[in-house]
Amino acid sequence: MITVTKLTPHVGARVDGVDLSKPLSDADFAHVAAAFFANEVVVFPKQNLTPDQQIAFTKRFGVLEHHVRKEARLADHPEIFILSNKVDAAGNAIGAQDAGRFWHSDLSYKEEPSLLSALYAIEVPVKDGRPLGDTHFASTTAAYDALPDSQKQTLASLRNIHSYRDYRLKNYAAQQEDMRRGIRTVQEHAPTPEQLASVPDMFTPLVRTHPVTGRKGLFANEGHTSHMADMPIAEGDALLAQLYTHITQPQFIYSHRWAEGDLLMWDNIAVQHKATFDYDPLPRLLYRTTVRGSTAY
Repeated sequence: MITVTKLTPHVGARVDGVDLSKPLSDADFAHVAAAFFANEVVVFPKQNLTPDQQIAFTKRFGVLEHHVRKEARLADHPEIFILSNKVDAAGNAIGAQDAGRFWHSDLSYKEEPSLLSALYAIEVPVKDGRPLGDTHFASTTAAYDALPDSQKQTLASLRNIHSYRDYRLKNYAAQQEDMRRGIRTVQEHAPTPEQLASVPDMFTPLVRTHPVTGRKGLFANEGHTSHMADMPIAEGDALLAQLYTHITQPQFIYSHRWAEGDLLMWDNIAVQHKATFDYDPLPRLLYRTTVRGSTAY
């Protein structure tokens, strides 16, 4: 029997009684999907999945994305994006080492931003019996609901620009700072001009309506938003800083402590997430599939 246990009042639930290595019946899938969209983040513990099985499950939610970073895709499974600090025999990164350094929602810089992501934990770093590398999730719908009506009206017509190029510049600067401080850093591949051209900057509503639930949420994040549109830079940056602080208040956050076999799925329209880099040089390996969404409105 499928059971759903809420983990915080606003975001996060644990789903038990599901073996995702086997095809779900239409009724069971509908139950799982309803739990997911109601809670915005769900964890399916103790799974044992092959790449094909992970792909098959998440594909039931929609078309899977092939990440722009070809070098971080799993061989023969381009739908899977590798998150890892491991290296190959030549010392090259086998996946994205520092994905999630900033609060963000996956692929928010695309013309059709992601609907959801599913991350499967294959290798989880553990020190002194405690798993490391927690991931934090903030509900942008709960944050929007908590705003006064007057501010909701002000924000309703505003737009912000999501930029993959700007995101990579932020990551590069942070990586250089890590190197300056003597923190071990795996050198990742620089994006090619072709890769950057495939993801041009996007103008996106600041307040986005969820196409499945109809809920409104704040659709700006420190990782991918470069600046506000139609607003002086200083004024726009001040507004964004205020919204980022509001969204990431403790009451809107669920923090996930990983265990091997966890399949964690989150709604990229309704939440933002941020990684914790407290485990290096202990090895970490996770596989992510990402479902394409629709144009933001």
